[in-house]
Amino acid sequence: MIAKDGFFQEIVMLNTTTKIIFTFTTFICSPLLQAKAYTPHNNDIVAKSSSLMKVELSIDEIEQLVFKSQNVGETERFQGVLKLRLAQRYKEQPSEQVGYLYARVLQKEHKFVEAISIANKLLKQSTSNNQYTINTHLLLANMLMAKGDYEQAKQHCMAVIGKVSTLMASTCVIDIQSQQGQLKQSYNQLLKITNNKEINLYTAQVLSEMAYQLKDFSRALNHIEHIDIKNATVSLIVLWADIQLGLGNNQLVLTRLTTLLADTANLEDALLIRLAVAEKTTSSSYWKNLIAQRVELRELRKDTFHASDLAKYYLDVEPNIDKAIYWASINLQQAKMRSDKQLLMEAESRKERQ
Repeated sequence: MIAKDGFFQEIVMLNTTTKIIFTFTTFICSPLLQAKAYTPHNNDIVAKSSSLMKVELSIDEIEQLVFKSQNVGETERFQGVLKLRLAQRYKEQPSEQVGYLYARVLQKEHKFVEAISIANKLLKQSTSNNQYTINTHLLLANMLMAKGDYEQAKQHCMAVIGKVSTLMASTCVIDIQSQQGQLKQSYNQLLKITNNKEINLYTAQVLSEMAYQLKDFSRALNHIEHIDIKNATVSLIVLWADIQLGLGNNQLVLTRLTTLLADTANLEDALLIRLAVAEKTTSSSYWKNLIAQRVELRELRKDTFHASDLAKYYLDVEPNIDKAIYWASINLQQAKMRSDKQLLMEAESRKERQ
């Protein structure tokens, strides 16, 4: 499962006000093709990262690190430390801010049961509709949708009506509806709502994902073609790459993704896999070799958090259908989004065609 950062992860809470704003990427229309490809060095290592962090962090500093973790090269950098520190703070002083951030960090590892429990406790204790209460409703909607508890998820979307924009609340409900076997109807419904209107990045990403699932790659790209992927979240960049691969623009994927970080060894597994897929049209095997080392490490650690990446690797990079089915099944036990179901269906379909 690739988490959708455009939903609750793009809601930034200001310390000086209870107003919710969105960290929308600045829309830049300069052609993507103008970027030059980065040529990696052969001695780049698999997953170099730094977990250096000062001993004491304020809760606001921790919050900023949690928000930063949606960016390229940052999704796992401080995950362990953040979880440890938030767990301790939650035990000592379970404020709404601490509870919300702790639930988000747990959600990131697909620890939905624990995260949902903490979020529900937060809502029961809340005495006002402040920024953290609203964000917790949206977080719960996202987690419950991932678990397949669609009706409960919708209730949390409805709970924020009048507290967030009508478009955001509607997108929340329609996105969940699309997971219930109503993909085409949901896509058309959201298109109608947004017709000739300026939309936020979250809605644009949902529309793009729906079009991609419908295999309408041109329309999928149209919904997000105005973004600058250099500053986008990991989930949005992965979506962009999948669309471009669907359109056969392999070289563009290689050109753009390799410029996201100076140290490409820190790219997320999902991005390395897309680079390895795009590389198939060339004579190089650099990205294939790099992700192969990463996969070996994940398997040695029995890393179920990366189950969807492992299934994708064994489907599209180094075909091994039995392993693809195994990891896709593990992934579906954790997350039940449409994309997670389709991943297993694709693996099983290829098994039948063997």
